[in-house]
Amino acid sequence: MNICLGISDIDWQATNSIFSILGTIAAIIISAIGLSTWRRQLQGTNEYELAKKIMLLTYEVEQAIQNVRNPMLFLKKEAVESGNSVQEEQRIYDERLNFFYIKWAELQTVKLETKVLWGKLAGESFEDLNKIVGELRAALWLHFWMKGAFAGPGAVVDNNPERVRENDKVVYFISDDDDFTLKIKKAIRNIEVFFEQKVRHK
Repeated sequence: MNICLGISDIDWQATNSIFSILGTIAAIIISAIGLSTWRRQLQGTNEYELAKKIMLLTYEVEQAIQNVRNPMLFLKKEAVESGNSVQEEQRIYDERLNFFYIKWAELQTVKLETKVLWGKLAGESFEDLNKIVGELRAALWLHFWMKGAFAGPGAVVDNNPERVRENDKVVYFISDDDDFTLKIKKAIRNIEVFFEQKVRHK
């Protein structure tokens, strides 16, 4: 049996094969573009959520710092009457600091993620806030040292009024415009400047 194909049949088969190949290539390209778009959207969503989370934690840390600095101390009557007012004051500050450290630890964990995504600049935006925390901790230690909490028997404590006054500017929140509060706001603003744009790009 002889099979005879005309030129038009051969052309049709070739054309059909070409269209089939082109269709397959087009499908692959469209799939790749779709996958790439999906990945970008997913990355954008993840970055947005991370930036939002870091800002929320930063504001919670700011609030926790100011809570530590709250000048209102409700000392237990029996502690004051028994001459243990300094120890009672330490207990109150320990409670405040414990809450602060929880929020601070949460912020540090999320901060590591930001360094992975956005590099060194993300970490640098927290430098002033790190200094604020160190300064507050040092001021609280000095506050109790000048009250004799850490001094051994016979130790002389330098607690002249000027030194106490200067340290109190850090330890106590006075107003939204006190020097240490303004330093805190500046540190928070540094973080806002870096992460606000990440939130806005959603």
